[in-house]
Amino acid sequence: MKRPLFTRLAATLLVVLFVCSQVISQNWLAALRVDTTQDQLYTLSADTKAVLRDIKQPIELRLYLSREALTEDPVMRGFSQRVADLLSVYAREANGQIRLTIIDPKPFSAREEEALKAGLTPIPGPRPDDAAAFLGFVLKSPYGRDLVVPLLDPADAASLEFQVTRAVIKLSEPKRTRVAMLTSLPWLVATDPESGTMRPVAEIASLLMQETEFSLLKSDFQTIPAGTSVLIIAQPEPLTEAQQFALDQYVLKGGKLLLLLDPASTIARDGGGGQQQGTQALGRLTQAWGFSVQGDVIADRAYALPVQTGLAGRAAIAPQPLIFQVPASGLNQDQAITRALSQGVHVATPGEVVRLGQTGTSFTPLLTSSPDTMRLEAKRALSGLSPQDIELDWQSSGQRQVLAAEVSGSWRTAFPNGDPAKRQVDALAASDKPGQILVFGDVDLLADSLYVNDTGAVADNARLILNSVDYLAGKTQLVELRSRTPRPRNLVEVEKLRQAAQARVLEEEQALESRLALAETRLKEIEAKEAAKDLIASDVTDNELAQVRQEVQEARTRLRAVQEGVREGVARIKTRLMLIPGIVIPLLIVLAGLLVQVFRRRQQRRLAQ
Repeated sequence: MKRPLFTRLAATLLVVLFVCSQVISQNWLAALRVDTTQDQLYTLSADTKAVLRDIKQPIELRLYLSREALTEDPVMRGFSQRVADLLSVYAREANGQIRLTIIDPKPFSAREEEALKAGLTPIPGPRPDDAAAFLGFVLKSPYGRDLVVPLLDPADAASLEFQVTRAVIKLSEPKRTRVAMLTSLPWLVATDPESGTMRPVAEIASLLMQETEFSLLKSDFQTIPAGTSVLIIAQPEPLTEAQQFALDQYVLKGGKLLLLLDPASTIARDGGGGQQQGTQALGRLTQAWGFSVQGDVIADRAYALPVQTGLAGRAAIAPQPLIFQVPASGLNQDQAITRALSQGVHVATPGEVVRLGQTGTSFTPLLTSSPDTMRLEAKRALSGLSPQDIELDWQSSGQRQVLAAEVSGSWRTAFPNGDPAKRQVDALAASDKPGQILVFGDVDLLADSLYVNDTGAVADNARLILNSVDYLAGKTQLVELRSRTPRPRNLVEVEKLRQAAQARVLEEEQALESRLALAETRLKEIEAKEAAKDLIASDVTDNELAQVRQEVQEARTRLRAVQEGVREGVARIKTRLMLIPGIVIPLLIVLAGLLVQVFRRRQQRRLAQ
């Protein structure tokens, strides 16, 4: 009798505990989350907390969230709840300076009309007759300024904190960052010849126009616009003496400068337009600032990206040292601009940035190559070299090269005699405040084709440029937040196998090229003899030709076998990796359960005895 009574009491106690836990979790622990991500993506960062502590005027935050309409989609339901929870944390951390109101704009209600007037984007339902839903927010300042985030997308969940904090900063700051750009590249920003209006062509230009107060300098500019926070110079036409002087004075007054000077722009070569060579465009200025972008191109075999190439009329994939990815190991992890660019940066035919021994300045590398590099003349680098061409002439330098750097400190003018137009000394002879220059030896990194595909960005080129602008403008908190993205989790063994196989394929391709070259040379000799009527031993020659053709065919067969072996090896590893979570782990759980049952039965038998 005691055992059934004990069982009933235990069951009753479990039910009571379950009900109590549900009540507690729903009322007091609803917003509690455990962040197990490697980069703590779901934990409010110290930078955001600092921004919230610095809010001087109260902000009204209205979240429009269609609860009923979003419950049908499990993804949207979970994401919308996370948005509400996160904004509640913002309100709590802001010490009363953010007043959060969550509004449910039901269909055909005044709240729905209010959301539409505010500029929120309706989310269509899965069926044509379903009412639209809303998930966005409006920030209102006491000065009558409004900032609208019309739609929050689950695809951008990892950058949710950045979006919200950026909106708070924009609403709080008195004015936007003023950015001026000088460039010769029509594939970056285009200007309508009739209206004079700007049109972004590259994704980076579009983002800059969204994030900043953006303007484009004309090629014949004479002055830098007053109030310019950051000046971007990307592969310009050669500057006149007067333009160099204007830029010299801008930097001496503490102006912030972002330079992208390329010894060999592949995008300009391939029809994009603009200057192909830009390392000498600034004349005497770079020497006065204590650095130089070299005229030779850096090729990197260790960081090379795979490209499509042709071999004997057949398409093939091979790593191209002229186009490479600078991974985390080549990014300065002590610098906010590059610390967390987890996808790396793609560059093409870049030049080395070198220090010229200027005193009073600091030189901090931002991007560096691997030690397995080689220099090529810019003209040769733009001649369409294939990976095989480069590999045949490869001579590794064994040294890392600086591809981008921060130069800061105080400078002396490059124009000691003053304004060359006025021919009198009436300008600054030295810096009146410390300045900052970020210089990149590549401009192709701005092109969409280098880092964007159909699925989105595959490298952090855009983040790098936006980080650079915010860093120069003094917005270091946004720099840190923008880089808090999920790190790609590559299959290490698969990548090792793929890289080893690529090396084998390249070796086979080079052997095949040699055989084809020998065969073509022999064929030309035979044709020349035929033309001279000197062909006597035709049977012997025919046999030799047949042997050469057979060797070429065998080489091609071996190459196909290597490529097929690569695909099969990668497929086998992927299959094994899928079997581990799909079959092996469940089997281990079942086995553990069986062992527990066996142990319990043995214990029961012992107690019964």
